[in-house]
Formats: sequence, C-alpha cells, structure tokens
Amino acid sequence: MRKKMLAGIVAGVLMAGAGFGMLSGQAQAAEAAAQNGRPDKPPVMRGHQGGERHMKRMNPDEAAKRLNKTFGVSEAEVKAAFKEKRDFRDIGQAAMLAKVSGKSFSDVLAMKTKDKRWPEISKELGVKPEQIRAQMNELSAERIAQRGNIDKEQALSLLNKGYRAMDVSVAAKLAKLSNKDIQTVLDMKKINNRWGDVAEQLGVDRSALRPNMGKGQFPGHGPQGGSPDGGEMPEEK
Repeated sequence: MRKKMLAGIVAGVLMAGAGFGMLSGQAQAAEAAAQNGRPDKPPVMRGHQGGERHMKRMNPDEAAKRLNKTFGVSEAEVKAAFKEKRDFRDIGQAAMLAKVSGKSFSDVLAMKTKDKRWPEISKELGVKPEQIRAQMNELSAERIAQRGNIDKEQALSLLNKGYRAMDVSVAAKLAKLSNKDIQTVLDMKKINNRWGDVAEQLGVDRSALRPNMGKGQFPGHGPQGGSPDGGEMPEEK
C-alpha cells in the first residue's frame, strides 16, 4: 500500500506540471467514481492508471523540472534516468525517497532492481510510514492551496489531523461559497451523506462541485466523505 500511495503522489506532482492538478497526491474521474459509493475498490489504483498513461507521454524535460522543483533532485540526473529507459514510476519514487531519506537520487534509484521492491528499499533507507505521510500531506496542501479557496498552512493543519485531501478541497470551496468556516463545513459531512447534500444544506447549488467530480457524482463514503484509502482529489478545472 505504501508503494501505491507513493506512486500516486508522484503521479499527481508530474501531472500538475502539465495542467492536471493534485494529493495526490492527487486520481482523476475514475477515483472520484470509486469514492462515490464503491469504497471497496481501491480508488488510488484506479486513478493512477489514467495518470500513468499521461505520464508515459510526458516530455522528460517537463518531468525533470517538476521533480526538481518538488523534491530537489537534479534535472540532469532525472533526464539521464529517462534516457536509460528507467521506469517512470521508479524515477518518481526514487525522487520522493531521496528527499525523505536525504540520500542522492542516483543512489536511491540504483537500489531498485528487478528483484528488489520499493518497500524493501524504503526499509533499508530507514524511511518510516509517517515520513511518507508527512511528505504527501505537504504536497497535497500545496496543491489544494493553488485552487485559491484555502491557504497552505490551514490545509496542511487539516490534513495532519487526518482529513483527506478530497474533503479539505471540497470543504474549502463550499466554505468560500457559503461564507462559512471550513471546520463548520467539514463537521457537516457525515458517513451517511455526500458533499452534494452538504452543498444543498449550505444553500450552494450542487453544480458548483461538478468541476471537482465527474458528471452527477459527489464523493461521500469515507469517514469525512473521501477515499477510505486517503486517495487524491480529482481535478478542478
């Protein structure tokens, strides 16, 4: 599961550079559909499939710039990895783990072999799950803030309390549209209602949320209405 989360956040970072948004590491329409009434299916994996297809078509220069900006890895080393035909998922995970562990990108990527998986590498590097989560929250908060409904510090505080990126993003939008405090809006989301229902209670038209979800879909079956696996939020156009 840690590998899936890591791949998802990296996919979100790369796609954000090409105009696709986080959280997300983070996770497009398929993930929103999974969150809307089918929580038994891992939404992270469904969202990542579409993200991976886009990443495969991404210009290596764009990916290198995005990874450099986000994780501080050398653009030249990332480009060299692409040139060596290294798997784009491995490049992204190596960039993430390099930042968290303090090791060089090249050294971390070199640890990945056909017989060694990323969970083993994370353990060898001494990277703990909470470090991965902290990094994911940081990236998620940055992407949520880019939408202009909440600042990064407040988004990060809510994520660190356990709220999912999807819920923070949608609640921030509803709070802004209804002139309510975001915590008040989050408290209105229960296990047995959806964000569309909350919008109506606040006097906000459900259609205001549709840029976040697929047509006619509103997430709403996790503890705060989001993904049970903490998946990323879909794109807001």
